[in-house]
Amino acid sequence: MVQSVHKEKIQKTFGIARERLEGTKDSYGKLMREIVNTGVCTHCGACVATCDVLEWRDGKPTLVGKCTGCGVCYNQCPRTLTLKKDLIGDYINIYTAKATNPQIKGQDGGVVTAIIEFLLDKGLIDSAIVTLKDPNEPWKPLPSRITTKDELLKSSGSIYCHSQTLIALIDAIEQGDNSIAFVGTPCNIDAVYKMKTSPTGVLNLFMRANILRIGLFCMDSFDYQSLKAFMAQKGIDINNVEKMTIQKGKFTFIEKDGKITQFPVHDLDIAKSSSCNYCIDLTSEKADISVGSVGSPDGWSTVIIRSGIGNEIFNEAVRTGYIEVNESGPSMKAVLNLAKLKKVQLYTIKKRRTFVIRYISTEGITEQELKEKLPQKEVVLEDTVAQLKAVKMDKPKLIDNNTKIQFTLTNVSGRSLEDVIVNISHVSEFFETASYNDRIDVWYPFEQLEFQFPRVENDQEYLVRVVDKENRVMTKSINIKKLLENKK
Repeated sequence: MVQSVHKEKIQKTFGIARERLEGTKDSYGKLMREIVNTGVCTHCGACVATCDVLEWRDGKPTLVGKCTGCGVCYNQCPRTLTLKKDLIGDYINIYTAKATNPQIKGQDGGVVTAIIEFLLDKGLIDSAIVTLKDPNEPWKPLPSRITTKDELLKSSGSIYCHSQTLIALIDAIEQGDNSIAFVGTPCNIDAVYKMKTSPTGVLNLFMRANILRIGLFCMDSFDYQSLKAFMAQKGIDINNVEKMTIQKGKFTFIEKDGKITQFPVHDLDIAKSSSCNYCIDLTSEKADISVGSVGSPDGWSTVIIRSGIGNEIFNEAVRTGYIEVNESGPSMKAVLNLAKLKKVQLYTIKKRRTFVIRYISTEGITEQELKEKLPQKEVVLEDTVAQLKAVKMDKPKLIDNNTKIQFTLTNVSGRSLEDVIVNISHVSEFFETASYNDRIDVWYPFEQLEFQFPRVENDQEYLVRVVDKENRVMTKSINIKKLLENKK
């Protein structure tokens, strides 16, 4: 009796946790993908202890009932990153801000340029270490020591390639500079931090050097020669490029004549620096001030203040009119989601669950298996099999200049679906003229599968079918005419 009373009390506590986590969908499937299947599970049993439908079997948490996606199991795990400071580091304040000087044409608000402008005008620094564009090779990074506002304005804008700014920093110190503003990506900021705090760090031993670390948000960096080759392959003259940006998963090239060309960032993986595969810092956590575009509207920057000196300088720049602050602040959900994507290396995990269909294929499944799973080759849309409510499809959309259809399937059954076949077909007058199939061994609760399917000529309608090992089926049709109308 006493035990049941205690159990009732703790169940109430679990209920409070569920209420706080409502809508997060940090499900059992997420726990399996990120923690158990990647080998970082500590086998502590916290997930099983706090969930009524989990049991510890064969050395791992196993679902024995319906997962509701409440998130309690995921949020008890010592290996999951669920706290804000776990994802973006320690901070004092977070703002949305932009430069007030109309001459500053910097990236997403020009806040970094405005901070350095303030420091130079007030004589608070001897120099700043920034990255300029090499005058002899367009868009090649040139780490530089600057001391004037004219030099500063030339440094505005992002260059998405590694820059050896530490060489310029040591050069500045050798020239007698004692107070220096250093601008860099997370990896460069980490280097300055270690050189300043390590017992054997040269900047720690050289106490005359006072360095303000201004860190940039960074998801990926690219090798200059590889990036240049990619642009040439796509018919983009690097000499005519006015600006480059990375936003919302797109790498955008803006040319001097106003022409805009976009590519999914993953199309440039061949040019990505290998070190980015191991970096887990999006927001330059070791900086005094971190600045990026994620979470703020176009033309504004998200600013994370991390240290006392960073707080003093930023507030003074605001007070004296160099920087304007937006009272609404940034969307931290966007920042945290992207930070988590990098922290737990979901980049590579997510790619394994994204299906970019570049050609029509039946690889991975024999024709006989397909016939057994999908007995009708001739499809009558008015008489499709009963829909499986365990699978949800979002609204399809056209991407890449209307050449592909993109949609996402979500397992909303609350259970893991096994041996799932996803069949996508173009249907013309009730006959399939093109077909693609993919098999998913295990599809976890609330896990999303993203598909990008190339359109065929004179297409009218596509059919998406999902079949699991128990022959449960979901069918959805995609009407091209409606998609085109919706896009207009």
